[in-house]
Amino acid sequence: MPASPKAALAVLFLCLALPSCVSTSRFIPDAGAPIALDLASQPDETVVATYRMAAATKALHFAQALGGYRPEDWHPQSAGFRWMQDGTGERIERFDGGPFRVVRFTLPARYRALPKSYAPFSPFSDGGVLIHSGQFHACLRIPCAGTDALPITIAAPGKTIGVEGRRVADQTRFVSRDDGTNIFVGNLMPEEADGFVAIIDPGLPTAARDHLRQSLPRAMTAFARIYGALSFRPELYVSMDARPRKDGHASTQGGTLPGQIFMHFDGANARERVTAEAPFWLDWFFAHEAAHLFQQDRVGKLAGDETAAWIHEGGADAMAALVLTQRGKEERGYVASRVRSAETACATGLASAPLDRATANGNFDLQYQCGMLIWLALDESVRAGKGDGLHAVNKTLFARVKAGAPWDENAFTTAARSSGAPQPLLQRVARLVHGGYRDPHEDVAALGKAALATVLREQAN
Repeated sequence: MPASPKAALAVLFLCLALPSCVSTSRFIPDAGAPIALDLASQPDETVVATYRMAAATKALHFAQALGGYRPEDWHPQSAGFRWMQDGTGERIERFDGGPFRVVRFTLPARYRALPKSYAPFSPFSDGGVLIHSGQFHACLRIPCAGTDALPITIAAPGKTIGVEGRRVADQTRFVSRDDGTNIFVGNLMPEEADGFVAIIDPGLPTAARDHLRQSLPRAMTAFARIYGALSFRPELYVSMDARPRKDGHASTQGGTLPGQIFMHFDGANARERVTAEAPFWLDWFFAHEAAHLFQQDRVGKLAGDETAAWIHEGGADAMAALVLTQRGKEERGYVASRVRSAETACATGLASAPLDRATANGNFDLQYQCGMLIWLALDESVRAGKGDGLHAVNKTLFARVKAGAPWDENAFTTAARSSGAPQPLLQRVARLVHGGYRDPHEDVAALGKAALATVLREQAN
């Protein structure tokens, strides 16, 4: 007679708490799911990840190789498995090539800087951790996009688990979709703030903690006046692990996932890096990430085209620039310095290849730098024609993408033209994106001049 669902669940959670236990249950959270994942948080700052397949497979595929991270840190509990390169991704398989239905790993819950990807773990100084579910997505066959829905069961005895707006003690289940989400595991209580919910590491310097409590609401309020209030209440996570790493590596990473903004400071001198260039550096970061929230909310999805990332990443930087210029003279000076630095970097980078090849050439930062110049120059040119500048272009672009158009250069150009952008500017942008120039400095300098003009204009209300 089969075990009841409650009994099967009890056995599963007991086994999740004990890595050596092998459950006889074939429990899969969602009926019909080809793959399910059990995550068990351990007291020694490791996580046991157990993949269970509904049918036997000869390999479990992962979309990105992540610079060797998984073969180095994801240790199969059975010696019969090995990691193999899989095109631009990787796979886990048995040495003998035989089929399997379960594979279990032990991995350290420590931060790891990954190429063009969010870290799977962002530890807090008090022992909590933020887990990015998207890094655990897997496929039974290739090609593997890494965005298939993945039912996940999480066990963290004695801790609170925060996921999808819920806070649950000890264990919970959910389905991770698309690019995934951040899962909080720990004992810190969320802080209710104006317009968002925050979990902020107690190890952050007091001045930084107090400042960021004000910085994000200011950016959110400014964008809401222009684009309308968000349809959700976002979560903010700021974490820090100041322990020196054995390899001497130190990192600062931030980003957004649907409904979430997060930032992590890792490695030696983490506290000092929080306050470096503060407060303007923190202001810029939070304004940039708040801009992404409004982009995503208005179009209903993430922007994922890396070859045209200058549209959403450069656009978010330009939105941040305009928000900061409204705050005062010192902020305008800071933004102007970033525009000048971006102009130098953009011209230097485009001397090697046009913008649509920047990512493939390992120079993804150009998407931000050149993209910001493009958007700020666009703001200046549309305002000169008595239009509403960058925001008018955004509103048109967001509406087109929400209606089904790809978030790409064609949608950008159509929105810019309909908002009053002059043809010579659009031709200049096309040259810098696709090539056709002998020397990019003249075109980039023209963008930089227009960008400075819009930044230095008195923006304060």
